[in-house]
Amino acid sequence: MSDALTPAEVTTYFVKIGATKAAQPYYISFFKAWMAGWMLVFGAMLVQIIQGGSGTLRTDYPALISLVSAFFFPIGLIMLVLTGQELVTAHLMFMPMALIRRRIKFWELPFNWLIVFFGNLAGVLCYIAFMAHFSELYTAEPLIKYSRAVSVSKTGEGWGPCVLRGIGCNFLVCTAVWLGAGARETSSKILAIHLPAFLFVFLGFEHVVVNMYYVPMGMINGSGVTAGHYIAQSMIPSLIGNIIGGCLLGIPMVFFHDAPTLPLFDKLPGRRMRSTSVIVERTSGEITPVRTSSDGKLPKSLAS
Repeated sequence: MSDALTPAEVTTYFVKIGATKAAQPYYISFFKAWMAGWMLVFGAMLVQIIQGGSGTLRTDYPALISLVSAFFFPIGLIMLVLTGQELVTAHLMFMPMALIRRRIKFWELPFNWLIVFFGNLAGVLCYIAFMAHFSELYTAEPLIKYSRAVSVSKTGEGWGPCVLRGIGCNFLVCTAVWLGAGARETSSKILAIHLPAFLFVFLGFEHVVVNMYYVPMGMINGSGVTAGHYIAQSMIPSLIGNIIGGCLLGIPMVFFHDAPTLPLFDKLPGRRMRSTSVIVERTSGEITPVRTSSDGKLPKSLAS
C-alpha cells in the first residue's frame, strides 16, 4: 500500500467532501466554523507576540524574525484540520469541485460559504475579546504599537495588491489542506500542512480569516481604522483573492482527474474518448456485437 493517496484519489475525496458539507446541518457547519476561527488565530496571536516583542531585532533582521514567526503560525491550521473543523478558505476550493461534478446544487455553494465565513468571523472575534483583550495579554506597549501598525498596513495595501496576495495565500493554504488529505499518518499530515502554510505567512500573503484577527486587534488597541474601511479595503479584496486562489487549485484538479461530462468537452483536441466495452447479444442463433454506453451501462435491450 502506498503511503499517500494519489492526486486522483484526493480529487475524488474532496468532491465527496463538498457534497457532505452541503448536506450537513447549517448549525453544525456554523459552530464547526466558529471553532476553526478560534483555533486558527492561536497561531496569529503567536506571530504578533514574536514580532511585537522582538524589539530592534525586527528592524535589524526582519527576514529572520519573519522566518521564526512564520514557522510557528501553522499550529492553528494543523489543529483545525486534524480535528475536522470548517475553514472557509478550504471550502472555497472543494465546494466548486463538488459543483462541477454536479454533487451539489448551485445555491448550496454560496449558502455554505456564507455560513462558514460568518462562523469563522464569530470565532475569531470571540478569541480577540476573551483570549487577547480581556485576558490583558496585550498590555506591553511594543506589542500594542505593533498591532496598530499591522491593522493600518493590512487596510492600506490597495485593492489590486490585496487581491493578488489573497490569490497566492489561498493557493498555498489549499495546497496544505490537499497534501494533508493525501497523507495517511498523522505525522505526515502535520508536515504536509505545515510547509505551505509557513510559506504563505513568510511571503506576506493575505488570508481573509487571519486578517479578521490582525485588523480588529489593532482597532481595539487604537489604530484608528474603522469597520467600514476594514471591510472595503481588506476583507472584500482578500476574500475575492482567496476565492480565486482556492478555485485555481481545485477546479483544474477536477478536470485533470475526474472530468465531468460537458457539452463539446469530449470533442476538444487531444481529449480522449471515454472507454467503451464490447459485449455480445445472442439473437435467433446469431452472435451480434453490442457496445455499452460511455458510462458503462448496458443497452436497454440487455438491461431487462
